[in-house]
Amino acid sequence: MNMRKSLWMLLGVLVLSCQGLLWSAAVSEARPIRIGIMPDVDSLPFLLAQEEGLFATHGVQVQLVPFQSPVERDAAFQAGQLDGFVGDTLGAVFLEQSGFDIAITSITNGRYGLVASPKGTINSAGQLGGVAIAVSSNTIIEFIAHSLVTAAGVPSKDFTLVAIPKIPVRMEVLLNGQAQAACLPEPFYTLAIANGARALGDSSSLDDAPGIMIFSAKVVEERQVDLKKAYGAYWEAAQRINNQPEAYRDFLVAKGGFPQTIRDLFQFVTYTKPQVPTQSQVSHVVDWLQSRGLLKKQIAYIDLVDASIVKGF
Repeated sequence: MNMRKSLWMLLGVLVLSCQGLLWSAAVSEARPIRIGIMPDVDSLPFLLAQEEGLFATHGVQVQLVPFQSPVERDAAFQAGQLDGFVGDTLGAVFLEQSGFDIAITSITNGRYGLVASPKGTINSAGQLGGVAIAVSSNTIIEFIAHSLVTAAGVPSKDFTLVAIPKIPVRMEVLLNGQAQAACLPEPFYTLAIANGARALGDSSSLDDAPGIMIFSAKVVEERQVDLKKAYGAYWEAAQRINNQPEAYRDFLVAKGGFPQTIRDLFQFVTYTKPQVPTQSQVSHVVDWLQSRGLLKKQIAYIDLVDASIVKGF
């Protein structure tokens, strides 16, 4: 009798344990994937996927969390308030270096550009020797500016990168002639051109893929299925923009947060299918940071990149 009672008690414990596990799994699946986005070109497919119900179509819950400042976005991720975000390789390296277990799951498609002040006489990137170029320090902006100017044949020692972190202030300084050149992300790049600045080149001419998706390694491990579905919705939205970009000009302003003044001037990027950056693309960024003494330890490609989510696209 005692043995029978013990068996029934054991069975009860097992049933309760299984129910607990099922409840935990249901809660995990019910919680949306939280993705931090900025008002930029990289984020447009996510915004369109949300607007046109594509996440639901693909069977996944995604919560897009908008930010105006990358500093606030990164702080939210570090505090565990985001599962991932649209970012850049430099940020991923800094997070990994700081002890956060992250994974680069794909590249994104954005645009950063060099512009010359409308009050100056510079017409090409090759004329930037001896010029102070407004950027934000130790960011993708500085990396792109350095890459574009050196690609134009100007040695690093012949130009100066001056830190003006706030993008609207950087653009205003450029437009009023206090800076002869600046590097700006979209939509400020197009907005500056609309206000008379001269385009000197943009990131689409570079082989690097600095714009990326970053997720916590734990989320990548535990929510593979949901992340694949989220990417399916992202890619469907991206292809809609690729196929009919003119149909989404109002969307740029209404949902993308782009200024009305550039609605008709903006040039859409061509979005590529989800894929991870190559080893050489990541190494270029890591080497650049290393040359500036910004790395405390060696960061390898395998430490940063996880191709499991986008495999098969």
